Amino acid sequence: MRERFIVVREAIDVVVRHLEALPPSDRREQLRAGIRECLQESQQWDVLSPTDRERDGLMKRLLAVHVGVTKLERDTRMREDETATG
Repeated sequence: MRERFIVVREAIDVVVRHLEALPPSDRREQLRAGIRECLQESQQWDVLSPTDRERDGLMKRLLAVHVGVTKLERDTRMREDETATG
């Protein structure tokens, strides 16, 4: 069970690193709030073991945040490319 917690926290760390490399924006702050919620929930798992449903829900939310960060990275690169060529 402990390994699952480690994997979740490592996944959160990866998303945070990607997010922090992006320029400030409203969308970045929304995604950061989603990450904070995921982190807080995973920290509660130290005290209370999550149900399968809770664990699945957290992983789905974390995946959604990861997808959002990836889209924001792509959009940021596209804007930078347009600025450089425009």
